[in-house]
Amino acid sequence: MLIFSNTCQYAIKACIVLANENEKTGIKAISEKIGTPAAFTSKILQQLTKKGLISSGKGKGGGFFMTEEQVEKLTIQDIYENFEGKEVLTSCLLGLKTCNSQNPCPIHHLAAEIRQKIIMMFQYKIKELKDFGTLMI
Repeated sequence: MLIFSNTCQYAIKACIVLANENEKTGIKAISEKIGTPAAFTSKILQQLTKKGLISSGKGKGGGFFMTEEQVEKLTIQDIYENFEGKEVLTSCLLGLKTCNSQNPCPIHHLAAEIRQKIIMMFQYKIKELKDFGTLMI
């Protein structure tokens, strides 16, 4: 089951790597750990930096990193919404504009159960995920 685009998957993995590193880390090292081309990884990390979800330093000794505050606060939902938008949590899975609990589509009630589990998963913080398992590629 795929609920994350490849870009979002790599962004989550990169944030877990950064949370574990506790120091500035270069694109090459991150891309090797998450199994992506360096140019693609760079675009993902630049977008995360632009939104303030991670930090970066330029020049010699530069790289990407996460501050303690970022590690403490960053959730899967923050990353997901940055790349995918907020619509998945509110829109009809069949694309109907009038779907809601008062006017449900044929799969509304099934989707509502799944959506609640996704919302629970989205609340996990990167700091909680960094020790759950490995990022073996």
